[in-house]
Parts: sequence; structure tokens; C-alpha cells
Amino acid sequence: MKFRNNEEDYIKSIYAFIESFGEANENLISADLKVSMPTVSEYLNKLEKRNIIKKLNRKILLTGYGHNLALPIVRKHRISEVFAVKMLDVPWEESHDAVMDLEHTINENYFNNLLRNLGNPQKCPHGNPINPGKSIFDIKLENASNGSYKISRITYENKKLLRELADMQILPESSIKVVIDGEPVIINDNGELKITGKNKSSIRIKSD
Repeated sequence: MKFRNNEEDYIKSIYAFIESFGEANENLISADLKVSMPTVSEYLNKLEKRNIIKKLNRKILLTGYGHNLALPIVRKHRISEVFAVKMLDVPWEESHDAVMDLEHTINENYFNNLLRNLGNPQKCPHGNPINPGKSIFDIKLENASNGSYKISRITYENKKLLRELADMQILPESSIKVVIDGEPVIINDNGELKITGKNKSSIRIKSD
């Protein structure tokens, strides 16, 4: 099925929010894609009419059909992120935004070749599986107790959060300590970072 670029971006954004927080909404999509709320509402209505999304009050969810459409789109994005970091030296924290146009310029038939030439990586630079939907055994930071962990992945790639983690040299597989001080605090040799809001859900950790 042929997509217009902005349609891919909507579907990808919705998938990312659902993966991270269980649902999307118009405010989140508007901020993520940097488009006005009326534009988002209009476009979501089109996706709903085509049975790609469903609305439950303010919640935006993918239908089964929409979920299946999202998987190859997300896969292309994650392969593009690996290419940007590995071949173009794009900083880890900027790779998500850097490939928003790039991934639309490469014919989708060539992505398997690109993946092979990159060494068949299994994960994007932020730790998410190249093939989305693959089971990963980790937990949300918000569900952690005090202890030692490793960073597993960042499911919603918020640039500000990624930069803060990069400044502390906290990447997937980095060892950290978690201390609950009202909000979870991530600690390593480079300092500490209190995680608030939705970032507590998008940071996934696993036993060290």
C-alpha cells in the first residue's frame, strides 16, 4: 500500500505513543509532528474513516489493520536511525529527528539491503527492536524500585530526554542505579537525573 509521507508520520507517531504510554491523543500528536490541532483532527478523521485508527473519547488507538500497517513504517524508521548514527555520525540523541525526511527518500524495497549492509543490527540506536512488536522483557522506569539496573531502551524518543541521557553517557545497556525520591532518579558516575512525567514510562530498564 502506497502512503503519502505525512500519513506515514502520523501512523508512526501514533504507534510510538501507544508503545510507550498505551494510547495517543491529539495533543501529543500535534506536539510530536509540529502541526496545528485542527490539522491533526482533520487528518485523524481521515485515518478513522479508513479504519486505521479508532477513537475512544480522547484516546487514539490503532486498529488491528492500522497496527499491521504501522510495523513496516516503524521498521524503516529504525533502520534509518541506525544508518544515520553508524554511517553519517549523527548524534544518538538527534537520530530520531534527523531521519524524518531521509526514510521517505529511500525506496522501501531497498531497506533489507540497507539493513544487511549495516550488519543486520537487531535494535535501533535507542534500543528498540528493528522488527517492532518483538517481545522484550523489561520494565517501565515508573515501576522500578531502588536498585541496580541496565537501560534497555527508550520507547518514545523525546529529543530533550535523549540529550539529557546522552550528556550523562546513558545509552542502552548502560548500568545505572535507581533511587525513588518521590520520582525515580537515575544515577551513574556522571551524575543523577530525576525523571518525571511521561518519561518514566518511555524509559525501560532491566536487571543488571
